[in-house]
Amino acid sequence: MTQYSQVQKNVQANKVDVRAELFKFEQMLEDLKVQYEQHFIGVLPMQPEKLHHDVKRQLRKLFRLPFKSSAMGFQLKVLENRYSTYNSYWQRVLREKEEGTYSRDVFKAGIRVRNEQLEAAELSSGGAANKQMMDLYTSYKEALERQTNRAQHVDFSEFKKSLVQRAKILKEQHGAEKLSFKVVVKNGKVTISAQTK
Repeated sequence: MTQYSQVQKNVQANKVDVRAELFKFEQMLEDLKVQYEQHFIGVLPMQPEKLHHDVKRQLRKLFRLPFKSSAMGFQLKVLENRYSTYNSYWQRVLREKEEGTYSRDVFKAGIRVRNEQLEAAELSSGGAANKQMMDLYTSYKEALERQTNRAQHVDFSEFKKSLVQRAKILKEQHGAEKLSFKVVVKNGKVTISAQTK
């Protein structure tokens, strides 16, 4: 490199606003942090490799600039340390995701399995009966609240126990195999009507 080109390079470097470049790097780093978090929770399907590459390039550029004050040099060191801390965390999480040990993924998988088990239980005959009982209980409670215009505290286990006893008596009296119940509101009174099938 000739002496003239070195002088030209120094003149160009002096024209660069170091404070603005530091601010730009800090903004890029925070954007990168947000995008990695979005990737980890599944909002972004791909990790932000392009922005990460741009952040590294901006950091290299900053280290080549002439710093006129020790305060700006210190700020660069702080930002470099922040990037290093973030990057270590990102690499660890990416590794855990690959290995299937990332805590958020494990938690989400647990919820998915539990929901699948609940759905399977609801599809079974016992589960379907429990769901029907809960639906009837909810309808009964809502009808009571509509008629009285105030909250009602109906104990579900007592409601279920009462209904099961009633069903047993009706089956014995009518010799019916199956019964269906529905909520009926008549003359301002809420009752549960039973029908044999």
